[in-house]
Amino acid sequence: MVLRKLSELARRNWVRASLLTAAGTIGCLAFSLFLQALLFSGEDADAFRRTMVFALVLPLAIGTPLLVLLGYKSNQLSVLKQQYIQELAHDRLTSCLNGPLFSAMVDAHPVLTGSRSGRRTGSLLVIDVDHLNRLNDQNGHRAGDQALSVIAGIIRSSLRSGDFVGRIGGDEFGAFLPGATREDAGKVAERIRHAIAEVQFEAGGSTWPLSVSVGVVLFESEIDFDELLRVADQQMQVAKKGGRNRIEYIQLRQGPSQSRPALH
Repeated sequence: MVLRKLSELARRNWVRASLLTAAGTIGCLAFSLFLQALLFSGEDADAFRRTMVFALVLPLAIGTPLLVLLGYKSNQLSVLKQQYIQELAHDRLTSCLNGPLFSAMVDAHPVLTGSRSGRRTGSLLVIDVDHLNRLNDQNGHRAGDQALSVIAGIIRSSLRSGDFVGRIGGDEFGAFLPGATREDAGKVAERIRHAIAEVQFEAGGSTWPLSVSVGVVLFESEIDFDELLRVADQQMQVAKKGGRNRIEYIQLRQGPSQSRPALH
């Protein structure tokens, strides 16, 4: 996704640089020809032709390479700037959005704020990695980091178009599913849980079981991110206490004061 965006940005920058180079070259030629015509219009025909040829060749020989170089450097700076922005926005280990940006994007989403017309529905998933501390203690933090990277990749590949995921804690991820119904959220959550449980993860010379506990909150009205996160985190804790490698759901119909659990 990021590479595709950068490639598209580079293509657009090259087109812009090419157009600017062409425009700059034409401008230099026009000015040079005008100046030569103004200064040497009284010369004989041969001398005038020589000066006009000189006026034509000089901008092409000097101006065009310079403009191409400036365009190339401008393109490089634009791509580097975009790469820097992407790095700031994403967690290095998991390639998910960082926590603050994820929170801001969810809190400002039109589905959540009510700025989008129509029914405001969606879901927030809090996904917590089971027994990550035990994995770190027995096999080292490098193994734990590898497990987080694998799990993050599964989460990203399990989401629908328009959904997004962030790393909101050391071993915790948040996934926002705008417009998701109970059935949609259930399919995504189960796809994540099942795929992670099926991973053959090698750590310390043996296969280490991976699993996640997932809390799912569904909403049908305007609500802020902090409240969604609180409720989803509560459901994740219920899943932990229920034995881990589980999914727990709750539905907020008219707001947090009138929430009630949905069947799961």
